[in-house]
Amino acid sequence: MIFFLELLGKILASTDSVNSEIPNGEQTYVQAQIGSDVTLTIDVNIQSIAEKYLSQAVTDNKADGGNVIIMNPNNGDVLAMATYPDYNLNEPFTINTAELKKKWNKMSSQERSDALFNMWKNTAVQSTYEPGSTFKIITAAAGLEEGLITPDNKKDFYCSGSEDILGTKIRCWRYYNPHGHQSLRDALANSCNPAFIQLGQKIGEHTLYKYYKGFGLFDTTNPYFYGESNSVFFDEDNINEFNLATMSFGQRFTITPIQLTTAISAVANEGVLMQPRIVKEIKDTSTGAVTTIEPKEVRQVISKETAETLMDMLQYVVDEGTGKYAQVTGYSVGGKTGTSEPLADNEDEGYVASFIAMSPTVNTQVVVLVTIYDPKGDSIQGSQVAGPVVNQILSEVLPYLGVASSSDNSDSSVDTSTETTILPDVRNKTIAEAKELLKESGFNVKIAGDEDEDKTLVTDQVPKPGVSLLEDSTIYLYTSNNNVRSNTKVPNLKGMSTAQVINSIQASNLNVVLDGSGTVVSQDIASRKRSRTRLCNYCYNAKRKSYWILKIYGIPKKGIPFFSYYFYFT
Repeated sequence: MIFFLELLGKILASTDSVNSEIPNGEQTYVQAQIGSDVTLTIDVNIQSIAEKYLSQAVTDNKADGGNVIIMNPNNGDVLAMATYPDYNLNEPFTINTAELKKKWNKMSSQERSDALFNMWKNTAVQSTYEPGSTFKIITAAAGLEEGLITPDNKKDFYCSGSEDILGTKIRCWRYYNPHGHQSLRDALANSCNPAFIQLGQKIGEHTLYKYYKGFGLFDTTNPYFYGESNSVFFDEDNINEFNLATMSFGQRFTITPIQLTTAISAVANEGVLMQPRIVKEIKDTSTGAVTTIEPKEVRQVISKETAETLMDMLQYVVDEGTGKYAQVTGYSVGGKTGTSEPLADNEDEGYVASFIAMSPTVNTQVVVLVTIYDPKGDSIQGSQVAGPVVNQILSEVLPYLGVASSSDNSDSSVDTSTETTILPDVRNKTIAEAKELLKESGFNVKIAGDEDEDKTLVTDQVPKPGVSLLEDSTIYLYTSNNNVRSNTKVPNLKGMSTAQVINSIQASNLNVVLDGSGTVVSQDIASRKRSRTRLCNYCYNAKRKSYWILKIYGIPKKGIPFFSYYFYFT
């Protein structure tokens, strides 16, 4: 991305102690000068993808805002940096939110000035936040590099549901159903706080701080990031047992999103920390001289072996653990969820839901950090709020960058990833029996409420039994006490490839059945009440025209039993 800069000139005037212009004072006009042309590392197409899915996520989750950073870990290039709410750079004084517009006329001049500066703020580099469990990657890296831990020893950690630290009980998210014995791989996949408290105690605060410094977390990252903030950590000499416990799983200190992205990119870059780069070239328009800003290697933070081991475990987090929402068909993805809670005396700030991902896990091309501030939708969890955004971004960015997919099969109309299983009938079975049967068939299960699974019967299921679904499709179960249906928004899939459609639909918690391949050229709704004969004829005619049909089974509005979406491929 290239920016052509030209200054508008300026007027110099005398002002008093409160910066007000002195009446009848002398003024001097400084003529405008032609600026330099700046070439950024930002890729306009990747930036557009990031902005699209970020704005959608903030809106859908009723959040205060968010940001996305996409970085090439091999050279530190920032490929995209998006914040939302955003504003029109050509109209910087136009208010960007309805809430602020309502307050504007009642605000003082100082409050308006503060509001504008806050609107202009690039939160990816100018705001700090508690990273939460995404920071467990750093703790794990320190433990592995110091030889204090191995990936797969099941006796290394024990989760009883909580850890008692200086009289305070720090709970695991599975307090009522604790994880028990775990290896480091398990602890990462389960995002278990007690396990990482135990690991932090093994490592110790001084060794942890050595790695924090090595990963660049005590310094701003790049002078070209205007107004970049720095982290706020505990004083190393005054860390108590409670401080050590909380920082081991990423809370009670703050860093910027760019600091975290840069640090995790070192893990994806065989342990080598690169300085993030956003300015690639500066051209003097008067002389034509070009200054090239070369990629800058900072230091080797952890060994290549440690980095590879950690990347393998982070792929396990996405494949088998809490990071499943970030899975992308045909690509290996590693990552970590994050959900940080506000301080007890500052609850208005709300939770921060985040997800950091890297793909592919070997020869990584992109690291993506998605951060959503104070989500107020159905979930506050980083896995469910930010994970699907990562999925959507990677589903478009990886093919755009030319990264080969393991499921690419352009010569065949049927992809191996589209094999289906017939959905069994679990109605009138207990919840426990239904869940076991569905999981054996390769399906995920969701059920509202908290009922006795061994005694409560399933009264309904969506989709209905007999439908052929892909593995890992989600089946919704209902009981007589929990029978409320939710609305589902079907995303716009026009122009997407088959793999992108599957990823986007699954990220939206819809189920998909695929017949054929290609690119979506149109989509519409078809009622399930349409006759089978007419459906078959329609399929036949469509295929004669080289079109394919994708049926998507979703959860409709309350009162409507079922529906299907049809997408036409060419």
